[in-house]
Order: sequence, then structure tokens, then C-alpha cells
Amino acid sequence: MGVILGLILASSGCFWSKRSEKSTAGRVEPIALTPSLWLSPSVTTASLSYANACGQADTLLIADLLAESLSKKLGQGFSGVIPQQGLEQTDASDGFIEVGLGFKQIELAVPQQVKGTYPVTVTLGTELAFLAEDGTSLFSTKVQGKGRGDVEVGEQSCAVTGLEPIVQQAIEAVGENLLRQVTESSQLRTYVPRKAMTPPAGAVTANQQTELSAPGTIREGAAASGMMSAAGPSAFTGAPTQSTVLVFHAIVRDENQDHMLQQGEALTVEVEVKNSGQAEAKEVEVVFGGEGALAGYFPPTVAIGNMQPGEVKRTSMTNRIAGLEGTPRAELLLSVRSQTTLAPVPSPKQFELLVKPEKWITDAEASDIDLPPKPLVTPKQTKAVVVAIGVGAFRNERMMQVKYAGRDAEVMAGYLRAIGGVPDERVRVLVDHYALKEDIAETFDEWLPKHVDAATVVYVYFSGRAVVDGVSGAVSLVPFDGATTATKRLYPVRRLQETLSRLPIQRAIMMFEVSLDPTPGASPAATPHADWGIGADDEQDQVMWMVGNRSLQEAHAYEPGKHGLFTYHLLRGMQGLADIDRDGTVVAGELCTYARREVIDVARGQFGNAQHPLCSPPPGQGAVVRIHPMAKGNNPKPSVPEKAPESVAESPGPSGQSMNVGPEK
Repeated sequence: MGVILGLILASSGCFWSKRSEKSTAGRVEPIALTPSLWLSPSVTTASLSYANACGQADTLLIADLLAESLSKKLGQGFSGVIPQQGLEQTDASDGFIEVGLGFKQIELAVPQQVKGTYPVTVTLGTELAFLAEDGTSLFSTKVQGKGRGDVEVGEQSCAVTGLEPIVQQAIEAVGENLLRQVTESSQLRTYVPRKAMTPPAGAVTANQQTELSAPGTIREGAAASGMMSAAGPSAFTGAPTQSTVLVFHAIVRDENQDHMLQQGEALTVEVEVKNSGQAEAKEVEVVFGGEGALAGYFPPTVAIGNMQPGEVKRTSMTNRIAGLEGTPRAELLLSVRSQTTLAPVPSPKQFELLVKPEKWITDAEASDIDLPPKPLVTPKQTKAVVVAIGVGAFRNERMMQVKYAGRDAEVMAGYLRAIGGVPDERVRVLVDHYALKEDIAETFDEWLPKHVDAATVVYVYFSGRAVVDGVSGAVSLVPFDGATTATKRLYPVRRLQETLSRLPIQRAIMMFEVSLDPTPGASPAATPHADWGIGADDEQDQVMWMVGNRSLQEAHAYEPGKHGLFTYHLLRGMQGLADIDRDGTVVAGELCTYARREVIDVARGQFGNAQHPLCSPPPGQGAVVRIHPMAKGNNPKPSVPEKAPESVAESPGPSGQSMNVGPEK
């Protein structure tokens, strides 16, 4: 009787690239970026489990080999990569590379304890995403790597020997394929001209130092920071002087802190500069620039003065902005220069803010929100399960109702069913009196496990009320037969998380439209932030949380759309509006970023108070779940205009190509 060695773990059901696995050594053209590299827990704890020649379980740890190989290979595709661990993010990076491990398989069949040599194939599958500094997905890919060879089984021993070199071969093939995909990516090479390129030594003039191509877009007012790159003579005189190093951080904040500009709103720019070199930096200046009207509200330069080694100086400036009518986006470009030669040379930081439109969504524009969009066409359909729960009314008549909760759940279930082609038997919808605590528990504890496997994506949607524990911050959902004053009738979110952690699923997408109340007797001011159990390593690569409200308050209903405010914008985003990078697909990270931005904007602009949704994990934490496809995009990329002939009278500055940020007029 033969023993089949081949336990398949975490199969993602993905359609894998079938490019050649020949080595790319000696012909890789590195991309002029230095991103941060985040390896997900599926990589940093990776192992292969299989049955040995006696049918016993053996485990081969491959985490160190995989992490070392991926870091080395991807480092060949860029100017450099910055390995990241934990949650701390490096300032001086040009975006994020996130890598996760999915499919793992050993194909080997041997007669039980029969000495001999047997062929084996090891297959590893990975997912890679490249995110810009603002979290926008620029590029993603899935590849496989295979290793083939022979292993030996001894006459007396159960051990299978010779497997490690074959695993190493598979790991190297994965690295080579990822390297090829990255270096051939037109998206990343298009992104490069937007980053400040390194000029040749001795070629930087005063004009060039302020007119370098902009770095990556930062759309949500996030801090931009980094170390300047490349050496050259003095920016002012062109004469060689003693060089030094400047590092600067810049933050752009709008008055409403909703990351959108509106007429008459104040905009604040804060810059911190540090002399990290060994020589004094003389006459340091912050330079303001950029295309469009926004730069005109700030002076061309702001003097910082001389800076000694190790010295830190800060400057801040606030101005009210007007005259942006008809402009969808506003750009501001910041850089730092000095009379002293800088080695490396300052690299500008580009900030791009959306301009709030004068006209909000009308009833007519919102009337089609309940019509599901077209199916998401993928090379290989991933199996999915949908659970949608809406509790707007309660058995206890003293409980405050949640407007549109039941409708939210029914429409969201219809969207997910239509987009993913999910059959009815894999969809469970619980509304109001059908959403008792026992119904919710039976759905997750009994029904769900019968419909999932390692290739399943689980979508969980909830609209209603939830209670935040006054001591721990733990969140519990309020079913139809529950109440905020009856803790025994609540359904803990932690129980749902534990259920999902035990199931062999590919990933889970959690979408919660909740009004949050404190536990009875707890002080709202002393109640901690709602703890959704986010950030655990075992969840980070599998679970995406989109929560419409992170504070103790009522979640807003949006009357024009007849839905909860957060749900309305999730639905709008899934109609294609959340396709931020215009690649034809709305991914999970884009969807939550879009809905969060719209909710913050509408809550302040139309309701006069705050509602802040939560997206977790945020970009840059190694979570490839952020690139899970949610819907088709309907925001096609604009055509690239033909390049105009160069004029002989042009300045000799760098010729970085411009990038369209909106539809052509």
C-alpha cells in the first residue's frame, strides 16, 4: 500500500501566472524606487507539513529560507528595499511591497517503508502587492514556483531525505518569478517618473533642485518623509563644498481634517528638517512648488537658516484657499535645499488633495443604488459565502431602532451575490426577528462550517447596534431579542472571530455598519475605543475589517440613498467609484478608503458632526487581503496624450513625464 505525501495547506484557489521559471540574473533593470518590504505572517512563519514514509506527520520549516530569498530577489528589482517588522513604518521609503504565501503542496508517492529513490514536486504560490505611499494599489500579481527532484527513503528509517534542496529550488523559482513580474510592470515604471530621480553628479542646478519630478502622490494628507538622494555641487553657486545630509518630514493638514479642500478652507503645512550629516548646512530653505493654483498661496521659499550637525528645525504656515472652482485635485510640491552641497540631494514631496465639489449627490443620482452592478469577471471564480445580518427593530420596544438596517443587509447580500456569482444556497440573510441570538450563533457555528474550504472567501456584513464593554472595549452585537442592558443576550464579536480562525478559509471580508453604545453604568468618557480584535498576527493576512463607526455614537442614516451612510458609500464604491487607481478592479483596500473618505466628508458637510470609519489592516503592514478584488471598476484610465516636440528654447532641467490625475478635458 502506498502513502501519498502531499498535504495541501491554505490553497488560495487563484489563477497563477505560467511564465517561464528561467533565471533573470544578469538582465534585470532595477526600478529607481526604494520601497519598504513587508512579509506577511504566512511567510515569516511558513512551514510544509506532510506524512513521512511511515504515514507519520513531519514538518519542514521554510520561513527563514523564504524570507531571505524573497528579500534578496526583490532587492534586485529596485534601487533598494527596506525590510520591515512589527507595526513601525520607515519614513524614507517610496511605497510598500507586501508579500503573502498561499498555495503549498508536496507531490510525492512512495510505498510504505520501501527503500528507494522517488520523484517529488514542491509547489509554492505567493501574492505580491505594491502600494504607493498613500496606500493606493499600483501593482499586484500572483505567481507559482516549482521545485523538482528525487528524494530517498531508507530501508529501516521512516525519514524522507533530500527534500530541502527541492524546497529551496521552489523558493528560488518563486523569487525569480516575482522579480520578473515586478521589473516588467509598466505600472511601476510609470510610477517612477513621479518620484524624484537621482541626477548625475555635478549636474544639479538651482532650477533643477526645485523642479525635480515629484514623488508619489499622498492623497489623504498623510505625512511625507524621506532622505534626499544623490550628490552634486552647491545648489546656489555650482562650486564644490563640504557635503552634508538633510532629512525632512512634511505634513499637509486641511482645516476640516477630511483630506478634501473646499472654498475658503485653511490649509496648514508643517515641515521638520534635521541635519543628519557631519557638516554645517548653510542657508537651508523650504521650497514650495507644484502645478495649479495651490502653490500660489504660499511663498516660493521659507528660510530655515544655518543648521549644525544633529540640529532639528521646524516651520509651519497656514493660509486660506480659494479659487479652486472646476479643479478636481490640488497639488503642492515641497523640497529642501541648502547652500551647502547635499549628499544625497533633497528629494521633493508631492501632496495631492481632492477638491470638494460644490454639488452633493442628489436623490436622482442615488435612485439606482439598489441595482447590483455587473459580475466581477475573473480568470478563475473563487468560491464565496455571504452572511448578511440587519437588525433595525428589536423585541424590546424601548430599544432605539436603526433606520434602514434590514434594507442594508438585503441589498448588500444582493450585491455580493451578483458580483461574485454566489449561488443562493451559499448566502444567508438574517433580518430583524429572524436575527435572534440563536439564529446568529447557528449561522456561524453550524451553517458556515458546512460551506467552506481552503479556497473560500467569507463575506460578513452586519448593520445594527453594538455594545462596547466599558473596561475591555470588547464589542458585542445586539440581536433582535437582545438589548444594550441585557449583556447575556448579546453576541460577542470575539466569538465570531474565534469561529473564523478555526475554519480552513482563504480570507474574510468584514463590513460593519454599527451604532455603538457603552455597557450599562459605564461612563462614555472612560470607555475605551471599540476593540474589534484587529492586529493579531494570525488574522493580519486573512481578515479585512471595514467598520463604519469607531466612536460611541449613532451611525448616520443617509436619506437620499435610503441606507446607512457607510453602507451607501460601500455600495457606491462597489459600483466602480472606488477604483482609485483606475485599473478596472475595486479591491478591498480601495473600497474601504473610498467609503471612509466619503463618510467623513458627508458627516461633516451635511450633518455637522463627525463619523470616522475604520479600515484595518491599513496599508504597509504586509496584508495582501487589501488587494482582494471586490467589484469591477467603471473609472477607466485616461488616454496618454502624445508627447509634444521638445523646444530648443526649453530649460535644461530634467524631462520627467507628467502624469494625468483626472480625465482629459
